[in-house]
Amino acid sequence: MITMKAIISRSVLLSFVIISSIIISSIIISSTATAQTQAFSCLTGGKLTGEQGRTLLEKVQARYSQIESLEGSFKQDSYVAALDEGEVSSGEMIFAKPGRMRWSYKQPREQEVVIRERELWLYQIDKQQILIDDIGQVLLSNLPVSFMMGIGNLSRDFELKGACRGAEGVVLTLSPQPSKTAADQKDSLDGFELLIDEAQNLPKGAKIKSLGGNVTAIIFDKLRVGSGSIDALKFVLEYPKGVDVMDRRIH
Repeated sequence: MITMKAIISRSVLLSFVIISSIIISSIIISSTATAQTQAFSCLTGGKLTGEQGRTLLEKVQARYSQIESLEGSFKQDSYVAALDEGEVSSGEMIFAKPGRMRWSYKQPREQEVVIRERELWLYQIDKQQILIDDIGQVLLSNLPVSFMMGIGNLSRDFELKGACRGAEGVVLTLSPQPSKTAADQKDSLDGFELLIDEAQNLPKGAKIKSLGGNVTAIIFDKLRVGSGSIDALKFVLEYPKGVDVMDRRIH
């Protein structure tokens, strides 16, 4: 039986994302590396000193703390170790402080993912199904997502393990601070890399690896920085009557 947490862990993210530590796809295809994953490879001779890496990390945190919202497109690679298979997906995303995200997947199938008020909503359009859960129940780790949502701090929450120049920017390799890992016994985050645009001191991608070997790499494109408030309705899912809703929130 596939639980909601399993669906999100291998499809979001993550998130980020996403990310996050969010991984958002439910159908898996080839396992070959693509441009998103390769963007996190270091160039020969591209290693940065610890001081250079920490300075850039602080600049990114300072820059991101001044931003109210980000919008743009993304491409994502997802790899599921247990199946030895992966998928390439793409779409549009928007982040808004405090604590709101929306990922609109266009390829290979339409899906909508909204995070707001510590809840995650996943609308699988082809299945006419909506999954709702408390965010802490479905993420590999709260830490990467907390940063993108404006409620975390890179310098405070992560330890810099390495930094190098890649073909598309500077790659920062991070790991959760021991105190943060101890505080979150459910944390399944094994590796976290940020791809940084030095010209803007902003993240242009993220790569996340779970303890189980699952990997998600996301690259952002055409980022637009917002300074004002975002319409709250952008973080409300609209769906037709008759959609199957699975609500797993703890009330």
